[in-house]
Amino acid sequence: MNESSPLPDDVERLKVIATYLRLELERVHRHLAQAEQREQEQEAARQAAARAAPPPAWTVQVTVGADPRPVAIHHGQCTIGQPRVRPITRRAAIEALTAGVEACSLCRPERELQID
Repeated sequence: MNESSPLPDDVERLKVIATYLRLELERVHRHLAQAEQREQEQEAARQAAARAAPPPAWTVQVTVGADPRPVAIHHGQCTIGQPRVRPITRRAAIEALTAGVEACSLCRPERELQID
């Protein structure tokens, strides 16, 4: 063995070391490819979340139970009543408010829906 190098001088042992290093490098490349794939999937998921459907224009807050009943009408971005809100149409929101379902006192949907 040469004193300036920790590697052996004979061909057979150098071949063994070269084979070992090649196999280790292949393993590192496989792990690198897996890590890159995970990053691509995570980025795709982040982009999909950013493109997610916009919140509904109107929601109805319902009671807890087997037979949920309307409690209040909200703008779609209002967070009051979460998670017991369901998306509804503008027409359904107007109908619910005129039928006596309360309007949220925070987001005041009756103003935009022009219901007195």
